[in-house]
Amino acid sequence: MTEIEQLPDLPTLPFPSPSLSPPTEYATLRATCPLAPVRLPSGDPAILLLKYRDVAAAMADPRMSHNLTGPDAPRMTAEPSFLQDPDILLNKDGEDHLRIRRIVASAFTPRRIERWKPAIERVANELVDAMEKTGPPADLVSDYCFALPVRIICRLLGVPDDDVLRFRVWSNAFAAAARMEPEERVTHIGAFLGYMTELIAAKRAEPGEDLIDDLITARDGADRLTEPELLSMATGLIAAGNETTSTALSRFLVELHENDRRLWTQLLDHPDLLPGAVDELLRFTGLSNSTLLRLTVEDVELPSGTVKAGQAVAIAGNCAMRDPEAYPDPDTVRFDRDAPPTLIFGGGPHYCLGAHLAKAELNIGLGTLLKRLPTLRLTAGRDELEFSGGEIVDSILSLPATW
Repeated sequence: MTEIEQLPDLPTLPFPSPSLSPPTEYATLRATCPLAPVRLPSGDPAILLLKYRDVAAAMADPRMSHNLTGPDAPRMTAEPSFLQDPDILLNKDGEDHLRIRRIVASAFTPRRIERWKPAIERVANELVDAMEKTGPPADLVSDYCFALPVRIICRLLGVPDDDVLRFRVWSNAFAAAARMEPEERVTHIGAFLGYMTELIAAKRAEPGEDLIDDLITARDGADRLTEPELLSMATGLIAAGNETTSTALSRFLVELHENDRRLWTQLLDHPDLLPGAVDELLRFTGLSNSTLLRLTVEDVELPSGTVKAGQAVAIAGNCAMRDPEAYPDPDTVRFDRDAPPTLIFGGGPHYCLGAHLAKAELNIGLGTLLKRLPTLRLTAGRDELEFSGGEIVDSILSLPATW
């Protein structure tokens, strides 16, 4: 039994939180116990990191292992999720992790993203065209925020348009972005993997110029992705990319329309602020109040203290991004903020491969709404919004709006 497990009455994650805001417990613990013993939803004990400098150091430290696939490894939840798949990049460390990143890195360079931007712009405008044709009101989640990233990644991967809608449930299941019974989640993940296996086989038989073709042919010297690695990379791109980008854009719109649309109007008047606004809104809104899980393989000295080898570490990114030591006046949205990176895309060797794509989608997606629907306004207050309750990403289920 570890030292943490012997502590009685550990506070249990997740902490309750106001709508779209970090739990109040985060700020209290950050000030009083920045390396806080907690219990995960699975029942496993962990050390909760709450300060920006501790989170940044942990994300960059290779002694904080991502491999949580062993039978005795700590779990964030008792239910199955993609976090337990040994083939996904997120669960790999060291040379095995670097090998895969070297192979696929060329598919995600900023230059490659520039090549995809016209396709992103076309999808965004097509969705607004459809909204205008139908006329207000609209549900921005289903009609735009989710539709945008899923149609983009499916178009880039070469997935037929007729199959796009099937990915909503599949990506929810795969990315733990909605509450489901374990058997239901397993069924959906199985259907998703089966579909992607067939798609990869079809692409091998008739190669094209889509992203999935880039992944199939990607190599580092003579090295290429194995079949399980290729399958995990393709499914992970669709699931994680869809839910995170959709959730971020939805949360952006809620914040921009607070206080009589003050921030929305600021961007209408100063469109040059858009790139800085995306970075600041990523920091401020986050994706959920869940935590990332790591396992220390050696003692790790963090700025706030030492984490012993063999301990689970829960990284509270949303709390770190509200740390006043890193972000003066952290609870205010400032588009001209000169501050360190948000860490929402991770850090160190595991920095998100799809970060450039996600930021392009968010900039173009938000910019298109500002340009095409400047009178857009939400018709539900933030306290009326419903959420998916996902363990990894807490998505807004519906965002009614008019213009």
